[in-house]
Amino acid sequence: MRTPPWSPSRRRFLAGALLNTASAPAAEATPVDERDSMHAAQEEIWRRFIDPKHGTFYDYVTPSGEIRIPTPEECASGKPNALGWSSPIENGAFFGGLYLDALCNRWQQTREAATARRARTIASGLVQLASIGSTPGFVARGISTDGASHYAASSSDQTFPWFYGLWRYCRSGLPATAERAKVEGLLERVITAIEANAWCMPCDRPNFGHFGRWLGGFAGSKGILTGAEPDFDAAARLLFVHRALHQVTGEKRWLAGYHTLLRERASDSARSRLDVITAGVPYVPPGTPARFPASPAIWTSASSQAGLRALLELEDDPELRAGFQQGLSANARRVLPYIELAGSYDNAQADNYTADWRPLNSHWSPQASIEEAVQLGNRQKPVWLALSPRRVRETEQMRDPLFAAWIVALSGDEAVRRQARPAIRRALCHFDWKRLFTSLFFMAECAYYELRDAAPAARSAGG
Repeated sequence: MRTPPWSPSRRRFLAGALLNTASAPAAEATPVDERDSMHAAQEEIWRRFIDPKHGTFYDYVTPSGEIRIPTPEECASGKPNALGWSSPIENGAFFGGLYLDALCNRWQQTREAATARRARTIASGLVQLASIGSTPGFVARGISTDGASHYAASSSDQTFPWFYGLWRYCRSGLPATAERAKVEGLLERVITAIEANAWCMPCDRPNFGHFGRWLGGFAGSKGILTGAEPDFDAAARLLFVHRALHQVTGEKRWLAGYHTLLRERASDSARSRLDVITAGVPYVPPGTPARFPASPAIWTSASSQAGLRALLELEDDPELRAGFQQGLSANARRVLPYIELAGSYDNAQADNYTADWRPLNSHWSPQASIEEAVQLGNRQKPVWLALSPRRVRETEQMRDPLFAAWIVALSGDEAVRRQARPAIRRALCHFDWKRLFTSLFFMAECAYYELRDAAPAARSAGG
């Protein structure tokens, strides 16, 4: 999930695209309005990108429906790598957790039976991802062809959206009492196990290491990014799971931990976690590569904005609420320039893509640790992007604009929302969803149903 450094030519391209969106190609067959576009997007997601057996997300499927799922043997040996990077089951917990929030919002606004069924399907898939491993606290990325095999490494960027989405589901009114109790018990068990692992995200292989750590800020080895956790992500995620588990369980220790962690200084920093989340993320401008740990990529960090929004809803203290809102608004303002990049995407451009990731196995080597897995995945990434250059274009002109739109929507800052609304509307209606190769356009629904704000009960501390 780490984006390789952008070349100077790609940076110049993005900068030019941002300045010249007025002359960008118009979308073919733009839907009549956002509602029609969101209906079309959801139908395309369910046509191609949801595992029909397990309800988990695929990263990419060709427009004709071609996908190549890693076999149990490939997962066991770590092919193409033990993180599943560049495979179609790389981000099932990540994408499913965030998409579940959109489905819950849509259901609360429409009460559609079909949306309720789809939300329950995604929730069931997320539950399965946390049930197929043998290591406490492990949340798998995806599921192989046998319904159980999976890659050894998870991450913070998988685990946190998984938790957030299921927590929202439990608050939505969709699950019956027995199902809600089951899911809430699973949330508590996973987080309690991660707490026992010093807040590190475990791998499902003995002595393999961990990938992601919420207790501090940047915890990785230089140049390797093992366990890398940007300060804002670490702070927002750790604080939210404490506050949410207090809401779920009623146990005072989670609330006490939340208040202690707010004021604690992480990673020998001069700033407390409250200071970190109040300041927000110093996102880089479009065309500039993300700089870990201070400036993470917006798509991997967006779930932390969702966690901060939830903290605002759960908090009663006026001073803390003001600080949380300050961070939400700062993040929203900083991502505004990304939204306009959607207009640069040419739906008719015929660049290459392939569902066949197995050529990466020619670069494979055994991996005895998470460090070796990350190094291998980073070596393979340029090869994969060369095989599927469409992925680069969808990343820069579709993924990032839509994730930026969600960050703005989550801010609750009406001034920033009004400023961004015309660009968001254009982005939501621009793409021909049937031609897209990657599934990341699910984020259009996240942004749209968050902006509608038609279900205030969904954003309450109760439930």
